[in-house]
Amino acid sequence: MNDKLLANTRYYFAQSVFNTNCHFKAYNRLQKKKNDISNFVAIISAATLSLLILQIIGLEHEYQTLLNILSFVGLLITGTSLTFESFNKDDYMREMFYHREYAEKYKSLRDKYMSLIEEIMSNAFTEEQLRNKKNILQIQYSAIGETAPTTTYKDYKQTQIGLGLNENKDEEFTWSDEEINKFLPKQLRITT
Repeated sequence: MNDKLLANTRYYFAQSVFNTNCHFKAYNRLQKKKNDISNFVAIISAATLSLLILQIIGLEHEYQTLLNILSFVGLLITGTSLTFESFNKDDYMREMFYHREYAEKYKSLRDKYMSLIEEIMSNAFTEEQLRNKKNILQIQYSAIGETAPTTTYKDYKQTQIGLGLNENKDEEFTWSDEEINKFLPKQLRITT
């Protein structure tokens, strides 16, 4: 078994696990933001509908003072709604779709790396065959990373917490054998 090949493959396996989870965290963050916006819009709509009903009641009973107040409040709500819409034109659905798509791409790559780890540990192929497989996966990993949507620092930190990693450290691209072992079945773990 080639230790350097195994170490390199384990590293990219861990990166794939992390990136999968990071894009799922980004998806969840955007889903929450979309839900918050939908709830706010629903509240504004309900308030507008209530004002219309009250205005109809005010017209039937000729309550001019009530009509003046309701008209003023209606204008404020409409202005708030228009301002809110102009500042929140982001289409979260598209960004959510891309994060989910890339999470699935990284997840597929993660499974391929896990299979390669198994093949390396079992000496099932020649070193040249294993290196070729690793190089193909490396090209796929790079291609996914070049086009993946950007995640935030919050996504990164939430991923660390979600995976049970040391969330107090900010350095990227470092993995201990213990951390990588958390992501692997017992039979594919290495002991240090």
